[in-house]
Amino acid sequence: MGTLADKIESDATAKLTLPEDRQPADELARFKAFLKLENSRLQMLHKSGASGIEVCRARATLLDVLLRHILEPIQAKLQAEKAPLPNFALVAIGGYGRGELNPFSDIDIMFLHDTELTPGGKAKPQIGALTDGLLYTLWDLGMKVGHSVRTVEDCVKVANSDMQSKTSLIEARLVTGNSDLFERMRSVVIARCVRGYEDAYIQARVADQASRRAKFGNSPFMQEPNIKNGCGGLRDYQNLLWMAFFKYRTRTLEELAEKEARLRSRKLWPVRAPGAGA
Repeated sequence: MGTLADKIESDATAKLTLPEDRQPADELARFKAFLKLENSRLQMLHKSGASGIEVCRARATLLDVLLRHILEPIQAKLQAEKAPLPNFALVAIGGYGRGELNPFSDIDIMFLHDTELTPGGKAKPQIGALTDGLLYTLWDLGMKVGHSVRTVEDCVKVANSDMQSKTSLIEARLVTGNSDLFERMRSVVIARCVRGYEDAYIQARVADQASRRAKFGNSPFMQEPNIKNGCGGLRDYQNLLWMAFFKYRTRTLEELAEKEARLRSRKLWPVRAPGAGA
């Protein structure tokens, strides 16, 4: 028996493969029917007792498949018109990049490319054809989409100017496109936006945590806690993971535990001073 991801991919191949003369904008009813069916299945998954993280990851998988099937006919049309296909990667960022897509969450994506810009500083028309074809289809399907179009150098600039952007880029995940370009972006971001910025980033994250707690409740014992932004909530947990990545280059608690075990075996893990609090 295949996985849920295999099932979604199989259904999409059967239902979203378009005739050669059709584009996604011409087939909105087809895409809406597919989403309606798959969302119903995710609701059934939730009602059957699946965990929240399992449902969120299934939703991210569904969007991955949808985005790929929208882009494929757009790329095929460009090829048929003899237009040079740009070197690009469609990248999921934010919660979508983590594979944690809640119902009604925004879909944050980035078009990463390495084409030369026009004299006006804009991407070449071929990139516009891809982005417009995808975005207008998603908007017509009723989705909220946050998007950007960037080169690797753009990623470095935005990451070093804004902590939230830097965080979204370290969680980036390839959806489709050129994997070498995507890996180059990740390597460059770590080299130029993470390495050497560890202390500043952690200090900014601690300050952000204090600000959130002051706004949403600075106690884990509130009768009506804000489970996302309050003390001990989801954002505090994510804050720890982000800071651990900058400190130890780990992305999950499991990786952090493995890192601790290796460092303890070499007596390199920080040891608390006698009498220090837990």
